[in-house]
Amino acid sequence: MTDSRSNAGEGGVSNGSGRRAFLVAAGSVGAAGLAGCAGRREVGGGGDGGDGGDGSDGGDGGSDGTTTGSASGDGNTLNILTWEGYGTDEIVSEFESEHDATVNIKLLSSDPEGFNTLQSGGTETFDLLTLNNTWAQRHAQAGTIEPLDPADYPERENFLERFQEPFSSFRHDDEMYALPTRWGWDTLTVNTDQVPEEHYQSYETLWTGGPNGEYEGKIGIMDWPTWNIPKIALSLGYPPFEQTESQLEDIRSKLVDMFSNMNAVYSGTSAIRQAFLQEDIVMAPVGNFAMSQLRAEGNDWVDVVIPEQGGMQWTEGLCIVKNPTNRELAVEFQRKIISAQGQYNVAWKPSAKSPPVNTESFDMFDDSQQQALMFNEDGFDAAAEISQNTTPYEFSPITDTWTDLWTEAKARAGI
Repeated sequence: MTDSRSNAGEGGVSNGSGRRAFLVAAGSVGAAGLAGCAGRREVGGGGDGGDGGDGSDGGDGGSDGTTTGSASGDGNTLNILTWEGYGTDEIVSEFESEHDATVNIKLLSSDPEGFNTLQSGGTETFDLLTLNNTWAQRHAQAGTIEPLDPADYPERENFLERFQEPFSSFRHDDEMYALPTRWGWDTLTVNTDQVPEEHYQSYETLWTGGPNGEYEGKIGIMDWPTWNIPKIALSLGYPPFEQTESQLEDIRSKLVDMFSNMNAVYSGTSAIRQAFLQEDIVMAPVGNFAMSQLRAEGNDWVDVVIPEQGGMQWTEGLCIVKNPTNRELAVEFQRKIISAQGQYNVAWKPSAKSPPVNTESFDMFDDSQQQALMFNEDGFDAAAEISQNTTPYEFSPITDTWTDLWTEAKARAGI
């Protein structure tokens, strides 16, 4: 997921037991080097990292490990590059006990970071990688991850229909390269106490400011072009991932109008959540991952809605890095994550919560947890409808053009 999210610090705003470790290559990193490591990513981007690559939402704190150590080449050790949630004590301690193993976790801040780490020698260190749906094929092409054998994962039979094999986002040359683990949607978040339903049926409110301009200065946005531009394209009736020159001109115009209505542009999800809590903003084109914590804390007024034009969908996948130290152990960890209990832990334990893919886990969540994860009183029964009304993210070949449009539009709007 591409942009300046890769270097975003938490809270940034521009106005106008086992031995668990955080690893960097074969060395270790102290607390200062871990700042902002856990968080959501931006879709798309090139493989070069930095501001042109997939970014993080700046992280929500809450590390998945407790100690600092170095990578081990021991055949009973797993070194994992991953997002927040996959290295919780509930998962790692039990796995280590069950397999007499050591699990070392390094939290990623962006998909390009993971790509660059493996390309620059990380395949000699790491065994497993978590990524977004737009990155599996690029890793496969680069030879940094290995094909998976679908027969190794019988739990797939219990996955939501959307994520049943073959799941095209995770396939390359007719082979499976990643195992779906969590998912969600990026659409529109509103304060339903402040915004009537008829005002959030369309993304157009973002650039009109409302029928009477009542939301001018009350809208916020994350600084993520590749999450937001596809939604604008959908609103205009254009393809979400590639547009003509004339279509891009329309998008440019809408971006300028949109930024003119913004209270602030946020680089971290904690900051935008706080803005909602303080009622600095009442609307933002952001999705369930960023807002699930607020809903889980009992803020029923926050709702992630799907406008009439639909929205975008992301999926996380767990991959085996090329030539793992112990492939069988790596497969066992993947199985742990997609088991019913593993799915509960990955979905609910992190501060940023997201729905599981394994339907066998659904009964482990009570009604309030399901409603918080789905932003819907039907809980997981709403999953099929939500997945059908959202479009899986794809890598756009014009990502750089989008980034330029975004930057220019902010400047023209005085942000």
